[in-house]
Amino acid sequence: MIDNVLAFWRRITQVGPQAKRYRLDPFEPLAPQPDRELDVFLDRLPVQEDTLETHLALAELFRARGQTDRAIRVHESMLEADLERSIRNRVRVELAQDYFSAGFLGHVETVLEEMILGDGEVYSAQAFRLWLTVLEREKEWGRAIQLVRKYGEPGSGNIRLANLYSEYANQLSSEGKVKEAREALKEARSIASSARIYIVSAELETSLGRYHKAMQLLKQALVQDVRRVDVVLPALRRLSSLTGGEAGLRRYLEHLYDEHPSHRVLEALLDFVGDNDPKAERWQQELESIVNAGASFGLMQRWLEEREDIGEAARQVLIESLQRLKVRLSDIYQCNHCGFESTTMLWFCPQCERWETSYSRHEQRTFVRQAEALSSKASAAAVGRSDDKP
Repeated sequence: MIDNVLAFWRRITQVGPQAKRYRLDPFEPLAPQPDRELDVFLDRLPVQEDTLETHLALAELFRARGQTDRAIRVHESMLEADLERSIRNRVRVELAQDYFSAGFLGHVETVLEEMILGDGEVYSAQAFRLWLTVLEREKEWGRAIQLVRKYGEPGSGNIRLANLYSEYANQLSSEGKVKEAREALKEARSIASSARIYIVSAELETSLGRYHKAMQLLKQALVQDVRRVDVVLPALRRLSSLTGGEAGLRRYLEHLYDEHPSHRVLEALLDFVGDNDPKAERWQQELESIVNAGASFGLMQRWLEEREDIGEAARQVLIESLQRLKVRLSDIYQCNHCGFESTTMLWFCPQCERWETSYSRHEQRTFVRQAEALSSKASAAAVGRSDDKP
């Protein structure tokens, strides 16, 4: 018995073998395991004129599957072969796209910079577009502008260039370089008719305390594109409050509503309309028209709050129901080019990579209906004039 106890004690108290320790320096990274199947394929099917498309198709398949390391190996092996210039440039663009897919943006620039000085052939143009995409992804706005100015065709892509300047101005402003930011925005305004340029300019002037100038710029943004009322109106209302310009804003909103009868404009306008207002009846009719159409949860709630013939308990139930619906059926922003949808306004569409194509669905529909109404009115007037002729 004593022997058993002593044996057990020795087992639980004895020190185990020391764990082996390993040197950290010099540190040698693990060698990657060779991709034997791909090696065999590349050995047995050398790059020749009749195998080019096979190699390109295989690399494209690897990239589509996310196996960018394999795609890179195929394209690099192709570049080791003796290829004619146009085919070589095609492979280099494909290699740059491999690096881009893998996130090796520095490698992308190295490949593309060598190609961008080409003589205008199709693959140099692809290199230019891919390099610009890389710079936009890295938010290198100054370099992107230089690239477009140096190699872009004058007059093409003005909206894109103007937005590059807008992004660059925001970057400069955040760094405290206000003078340079204003110069960038001035250049942008000379390039394209873009609502965003005026909105960014207004934000800069607001940060400098130049509220009246900012209001002028915001109004100019709506001259460029009235569909941007969802972005402009909140800022315009804040600035009018700071400057004491509510009366002027009311007159502006009345003209704006005639041009673009959006529920957002009416909602802002109704804040200035009292019971004894001479135009109160007109705006009440507009309110009831939108409520009957169910076009605005905000105006429907406002209408309920003003109704004296509805009991307080019933009113609260209806308002709570509207608020739940508002969360579920909020306005959607949609790209006019590719249809990409978002719950927030995006200046840059991540799907088709175009600038200033995303709009509030409500504002877009309002814009289209108003355009159709004006077109019908003009057509009716033309018919009337032709009937009056002898």
